[in-house]
Amino acid sequence: MDLKVIYFASARDAAGRREERVSVDGAPTLEDLASKIQRLHPGLAGIQKSTRYAVNLEIVNGDTVLHDGDEVGVLPAVTGG
Repeated sequence: MDLKVIYFASARDAAGRREERVSVDGAPTLEDLASKIQRLHPGLAGIQKSTRYAVNLEIVNGDTVLHDGDEVGVLPAVTGG
């Protein structure tokens, strides 16, 4: 199964790219994908606790089951004043 992963803000910096295609086996959950992209881009581990995810433009939880062709946004917390 192929997923499109889009990195925003500090996640883009940590991954070193804006987006990529990630292949996963079976019927993965968002949590499975998050673990895989952390292995691909170890710099993401430092922001993982404050990161949210969107699947097809909808904020979701880690137990969400992903489907072929889904678009997953990696959304780190934004700071500012």
